[in-house]
Amino acid sequence: MKNIAKKTTDQEIRQLVIERLKISPSGKKISIGSEGEFTKEELINHVDKNDNIGKKIVDIQLNYLQSLKTGIISDED
Repeated sequence: MKNIAKKTTDQEIRQLVIERLKISPSGKKISIGSEGEFTKEELINHVDKNDNIGKKIVDIQLNYLQSLKTGIISDED
């Protein structure tokens, strides 16, 4: 069978970030620099709307996942 490379779409990436946010603890707020503090529900809404704050959250999550992949962040520290 032939390998077919599939490019991950922006919508799929946002959905991954939303799913990661859904499993984060409730009742906590996350500070996004000068943008303010947000609950996980607010962050999910921003990612879903794909606004500036949502794009920042996606970038942060993707950088985190890339760091895990390359071994920059590990549980052995």
